[in-house]
Amino acid sequence: MKHLLLSLVVVLTFVNCTEKKSEWKVLLVDDSLDGWHIFQDDGNKKGWIVENGVLIFNGVSDMESGEGDASLLSDAIYENFEIQFDWKIAPWGNSGFMWGVQEDKKYKYPYQTGQEVQILDAAIYEDPHSALGGEMEIQNALEDLEARKHFVGALYDLSAPSEALKVNPANEWNTYRIKIDYRSNIGEVVLNGELINSFPLRGPEWEALVKESKFGRSDDKESEYLGEARWSGFGKFSKGSICFQDHPGMVSFRNIKIRELN
Repeated sequence: MKHLLLSLVVVLTFVNCTEKKSEWKVLLVDDSLDGWHIFQDDGNKKGWIVENGVLIFNGVSDMESGEGDASLLSDAIYENFEIQFDWKIAPWGNSGFMWGVQEDKKYKYPYQTGQEVQILDAAIYEDPHSALGGEMEIQNALEDLEARKHFVGALYDLSAPSEALKVNPANEWNTYRIKIDYRSNIGEVVLNGELINSFPLRGPEWEALVKESKFGRSDDKESEYLGEARWSGFGKFSKGSICFQDHPGMVSFRNIKIRELN
């Protein structure tokens, strides 16, 4: 009996610890940006506010201002996790969610290290010339009309979402649930309750995806704006900050919560 009781205590302790680690944590508290900071902030970057529980980027993006990337990063570092949030994008705008982001000064942008799940006004694919952000964003849409690796729910430039996805239009809320698990080597994107994308996070299949993407072209002249590091750190870090992107067009997030899978 003594051994049975001891075994039950051990099992219950293990279960309780597992459940505790799996609890969801709300990432916006008291209408503040506590727990968040702007990428490589020099004290002059801005553009993010929280109003009535909604995180909003209403600034001018680096693509438009040239004043440096102002993407918003978590203070906390994550590796294996699930995150859920609602997002709403302005007409013709785009943004993204990233993970594994590093702030080493040799990287000028979060997306040099962090992989991105695309957030986008899907109407851009019906009229690419309407895309905010100038010629670069227009070309991104025009060149991707068939591959759809820049579309809503895409792992940017790497893995296209299901063509059967149902996305709400600009100025309406959508919900993402994103799972990143390096232990099982799988990333998943659920949009409005439907699984629309899954992809490896490392290994031969991942490396093949990178090789066929822009991230596998580290020496071309188009990458000079990235500095000497180019894409050398892309996708190399399983641990890093999570990130909401500074990009053209107002974007809003709410009900942001995360749970670690360790």
